[in-house]
Order: sequence, then C-alpha cells, then structure tokens
Amino acid sequence: MTKTLQLLLLFCITATTAIYAQNYPTTEWIDFADVTWYDASSDNFSITTAEELAGLAELVQDGNTFSGKTINIDADIDLDGNLWTPIGTDVDFPFSGTMEGNNFTISNIWINDVSGSFKGLFGQAFGASLSDIKIDTAYINTADTAGSLVGNLSTESSVDNSHAINVNITCEGYNCGGLVGGLLTDSSVSNSSAAGEVTGESQIGGLVGSAWDRTDITNSYSEGNITAQYLAGGLVGYCTMAFAPYRTNAVDNCYSRADVTVILGRAGGLYGGGDSDLLITNSYSTGAVYAPEFEGGVIGAFGGGSVVIENTYFDTESSNMTEGVGGFTGPTQTYDIEGKTTAEMKSQAVVDLLNSGSSDNPWTLDANENDGYPILDQTLSTTQPEEIKLALSIYPTVVENDINISTQLDLEAFKIFNYSGQIVLDGKIENKTIQVNTLSEGVYLLNIKTAQGTMTQKFIKK
Repeated sequence: MTKTLQLLLLFCITATTAIYAQNYPTTEWIDFADVTWYDASSDNFSITTAEELAGLAELVQDGNTFSGKTINIDADIDLDGNLWTPIGTDVDFPFSGTMEGNNFTISNIWINDVSGSFKGLFGQAFGASLSDIKIDTAYINTADTAGSLVGNLSTESSVDNSHAINVNITCEGYNCGGLVGGLLTDSSVSNSSAAGEVTGESQIGGLVGSAWDRTDITNSYSEGNITAQYLAGGLVGYCTMAFAPYRTNAVDNCYSRADVTVILGRAGGLYGGGDSDLLITNSYSTGAVYAPEFEGGVIGAFGGGSVVIENTYFDTESSNMTEGVGGFTGPTQTYDIEGKTTAEMKSQAVVDLLNSGSSDNPWTLDANENDGYPILDQTLSTTQPEEIKLALSIYPTVVENDINISTQLDLEAFKIFNYSGQIVLDGKIENKTIQVNTLSEGVYLLNIKTAQGTMTQKFIKK
C-alpha cells in the first residue's frame, strides 16, 4: 500500500469517527434564551447561566453588536443537552464588545451544521476583546471557518489567556483551528492554547486555521491531532492575503506538540504553509508529520511572500522529519531552523536558546510537565504587538543613511532582514538611530527589540 493510500485511509477513518461517534442534540439553546439581564442603559453585564449566554447570542443575532460594552462570565456554564448558536452569526452583526471569562469554564459546546460557516462559541467577532475564557469539550461539525472559541476573529480583535481542551472539530471545507478558525486584519492571539482533534479539507491548524493580513500569535501552543486533505500545521494551517505593505503574519514564543497528517501535501509541525509574508521567532514543534510531499518539521511548503524564521527548532525523532521546511513552490527563502534530538529538545540548552530571543525569558523547563519539553510562562504580562506598533515608529521609511526611531519604549537591539530572509545587519540601538548606509538598494524588514516586546516594519533603502 502506498503512503498516499495509507494517509487517505487514515483520513477517512478519522473524519468518519469524528462525525458519527457523537450523538448531537436536536434542540437548541437559542429557544431557551434569557435576555432579562440586558439593560440598554448599562455598559457592563454579568452572565451566569446557559440561558443567559444564549440570550447574548440572540441579542447579537438581532443586531446588537455590544460595541463598547463588557460581558462578564461569573460562573461555570454547561451547554450540554442543546445545540449551540454562535454569538455573532452574521457578518453584518458580529460581536464587537468585550468578554471577560474570569477563568470560569464553558463546557460542552455542540454545533452540528454541515452547510454553515463561522462556528464556535462566537461565530463572527470584529473589533472584539475575548480574554480569560476556558472551554472544556467542544463538538463542532460544520462546513468551514470554525474554532472552539471563535470561527472568525477579525478587524483589530484579540484573544488573550483563553484555553480549550477536548476539542473535536470536523470541517467539510477549510479554515478551521482548535481555538480560532480565521485570524484576520490586525488581530492577535496571546497566552492561549488548544488541545484536541481538528479535521478538515484545507487550511487546518491546531490553534488557528488561517492567519490573514497582519496578525500576531504569541506565547501560545497547541496539542492533539490535525488531519487534512491538503495544507495543515500543528499550530497554524495557512497564512495568506497581505492586502498592503507591512502586513506580516507573525508567530513568536509558541510551540506545537500536535501530530499532523495530510493526504495530498503541505504538512508542517508548526505551520502548514502560505503565500504571504510570515515571521516566526523563538518557537518549536515536536509532533509527528505525515504527507506524501512538502512535509517539514516546522513548515510544509511556502509559495510566496517573505519568510523570516529565526531561532526555531523541531524534534527530528518525534516528528520523523530531517528537514525543517518541506519545500518551496515559489522563490526559495533562507531561514534559521535547527532540528534536534528529543534529548536535546528537553534540555536547558534549548530553553536558553529560546529565551535568547526574548527580553522577558518566557521559557522554562519542568521534567514533570509537557513531557519534559520547554514550557511557556503564560502569566507574564506582555505588551501586545499592536500596542508596541502604536508606541513606536520609524522614519523615514524610504531611507539613504539613517533610520530614526520615535518611541518612549526601552530600545535594546535590532536586526535587518533582506527579502530572502537573511540577516544583513544587526546590533544594539544607540541614540534611537540605526545606520543603514552600507546596505544595497532594496526592500528590507527591520525587527526592533524593546524591553516591552518586538516590532517588525518594512523600509526601502535607496
């Protein structure tokens, strides 16, 4: 039996088991919605029951986006027994407010809609802030764009300190992740995780399905099993669609321990692949990777855009991979990826390497946790990339001699990458100025490290 046939058989078994092993409810929570807690004159609300949470879904469905308002989850909520209607099912009426989960658990999310899209606890979230939300057990069977927490997270939205376990998502199409389906347009995921099973056709990831148009994923991880026909990654399935300059999709201080199986090609331990600018730093993967072509310990294959990968590692033994990148379907890129043995990956030396790229040393080691692999301190208070971007700017962006930095942040060091991903200049930042007169004419990426975090911006050397 060929490897492709073996993978196809495994995919069919996985998908069939995920769909038919569950007896989905037939009644819906939306029919029991309680909206008595809502007062249009108030900006803060407390939700403690499944009926009240369904009331939120009903209110958003009716056109109330909750922009400028805060929802507090103030008790554990069990959604078992009825099908869930996502909060924000319509692109015209998304959830645009703030939800503070307060570390309570929302359990047993059941969604069964094979013709639908944008599925999760939230369906559409635009300009939303979701934090401290815990999800335990989510069964989602749908067409595309699904995650246990949110199907589509877009337009300056953020997810922070939110975690999902016992995730079971089956998509007939694309764009599905363990926590977030689509991550779009200046949105971010930080200090978060997902663990479980995600199966779909394409653009399938353990944490995020697809990242589009300047997104950031930081201090986050994934575990479980990821299965797709085409294009899947342990952490993120795909990145694409840079609509304008400076639209890099970034991953920093993340790891995946998810196994990835792809039938037709493009499977990566961390990232499936993409066709847009991608920056990966200070990260690693350990999951087993299987595909008939374009399989890599970190990335399956990349087709376009600039790929910058720095200080990133993969376990050669557990992944069954010898190469960090499976291949390129576009221009060849260069990258800093190193394969290590399992023993090396579980060493303090790798922790030190991972921490060398971060000012707050988020990585640590505990032989009793994470099977001995490096773990993240997700309690660290980190400045969000968008906040750093607002607090730091460079000028001019078309430069001949010196780049000036305008900021009150504590500047530490810089690295400049060419569009082949090579470091062409680096050093400490002095007097908020970087000399670039020795560079050849062209387009470059400037990575600035501060005590509060990092920022990457494009400039042109003339």
